[in-house]
Order: sequence, then C-alpha cells, then structure tokens
Amino acid sequence: MKREYIVVAFVNNQISVLNRITSAYLKRHINIESLNVSESYIKGVSTVVISAITTKETIEMIVNQLANAIDILNVDFYLQEDLIYKEMALYKVASKILDNKSSFDHILNNSNSRVIEINNEFLILEKSGSRNELEKLKDKLEHMNLLTGFSRSGNVVLHRESMENLMQKVS
Repeated sequence: MKREYIVVAFVNNQISVLNRITSAYLKRHINIESLNVSESYIKGVSTVVISAITTKETIEMIVNQLANAIDILNVDFYLQEDLIYKEMALYKVASKILDNKSSFDHILNNSNSRVIEINNEFLILEKSGSRNELEKLKDKLEHMNLLTGFSRSGNVVLHRESMENLMQKVS
C-alpha cells in the first residue's frame, strides 16, 4: 500500500551528499513531494528531510541504501504521526482584499495566518501548518480570485524521540 513516508537523514555537510540521496529516489522512479535541507544543532551536520509517496518495502530499500553511503551519519523513515512537522507558505494576495475588511479579517482569523507586507498592489500572508492547511488557504484565495503568487516550503521536522537517542544511533 502506498502512503507518504518521511525520510530524515543526518549528513555531513559535504558536496554531492544531496545528489546521492535524491539519486536513490530517481533510480526507483519515485517522485519527491517535499525536500528540505537545513543545518542541525550539531556543527557541520545537516538534516535532510524528504517526503515521498511509496510503499514501505521501497522506502526500506532506499533507507538501507542510504545507510551505507559515505557522509550519511544516520537515516531512517517515519510516518507523519511519528514526527512533529510543519510547512510554511507565503501567499501573494491582491490588495483588493482590503476593500472588504470583514472578509479580510475572516480569512486571517480562520486561517491563523499573518500579514508580513502590505503595499498598493498586493499583500503577503504567511502561514505555517500541515500541507492540507496550507492548500486549503491557497484554494480559498484562488476561489476568491485573490491569489497572485504562492510559495511553500518542504517539511521542517523534529523527532518525538530524544535527540540523545538519535545521536547514539549515529555513533
């Protein structure tokens, strides 16, 4: 059964590590839904988070392949409920939304978003949450013919498991 799996890898911050990771997906013809690379709390170690829809067997093969790669310190896969995760999105919204203050207030309050810039032509809303929450606001703004631009980050995650336990696995 296919479902979304999130692979989290702790890697040495070196050239070509990301290429080796994404190649494991390419080789199996798996589309990456979301990719995020950021520094970890350990100097010189980055965290790579990849979301993809596949089978458990396939994700196990990918993780096993990556576990043997140079510069990959630790790698494992998770379901969404195993992690604390969020995505962030920016919405470029036509300034005509400000003509109807009650509608504007309703969107802000119901979506738990915030305004980060306003000018004569547009305003920028920022929202963090699950992919579904971000898509829901995008769809609403598109339906109202207000959305003029959109950008979404990949998953940003923290483990529910303690970092000490995870790093012991790295040693």
